[in-house]
Amino acid sequence: AVVSTQSTGDKGFINYFGLQRFGNCGNTHTVGKAILQQDYASAVRTILTPSTGQKPDVKAAVEQYNATEDPAEALKLMKYKNCIEGLVLSSLARDSRNFKQAIKTLHYKQQTLYTHAFQSYVWNRVVSRRVQQFGSAVLPGDLVMTSEGTVRELREGEVAGVEEVVMPLPGYDIVLPSNDCKQFYSEVLAEVGGSFEDFCGPGGKEFNTSGAYRNIIFKPLSFETKIPRWFGIRTRMKS
Repeated sequence: AVVSTQSTGDKGFINYFGLQRFGNCGNTHTVGKAILQQDYASAVRTILTPSTGQKPDVKAAVEQYNATEDPAEALKLMKYKNCIEGLVLSSLARDSRNFKQAIKTLHYKQQTLYTHAFQSYVWNRVVSRRVQQFGSAVLPGDLVMTSEGTVRELREGEVAGVEEVVMPLPGYDIVLPSNDCKQFYSEVLAEVGGSFEDFCGPGGKEFNTSGAYRNIIFKPLSFETKIPRWFGIRTRMKS
């Protein structure tokens, strides 16, 4: 354990997006992809899928909806209707086939959280593929940030640390690396049923998602390890 944590401090770790980005149910990226593809019915179905991460009354309500497709009856089972599932069901109770309006009922920030989750999901998979194929190697054509906040490509023979390398989140205004990693984006998007066209550009679709750049490796500036002693289940651990 000490060797492993020391390695983390020295070499850093893959800068994955974590569970917070993908929600308690782990399906926010699926909703995001459906929204970007303007498949609002699929987005609603995914939101209203029963999950162990839901509160009991919410789970009962979505189970009722899935069994009967009656949003008004499903709503009666919910104690607190101002949650995401409650807002969607309330919208459907007014117009049971207007799935787009059911999504638009959600706060805009929530809608963009879904689309950003899809970007993050693709980024995680692309970076995993890069690390599996190239490890910690820095490649010609990799991208690094400049002091002006833009990106540039590394030239042949140029030296940089892997912690300086960034990979783009897919979007309509990004630069892709000019090496084998570029193909990973098309491969991963195809595997998950998406494409760069889903992100479109300003004026193209209602949801247009710009990209961003993220370091593939995060190296902590300071790192400290503590191994507390634990004497059994009845013993409270101290921080």
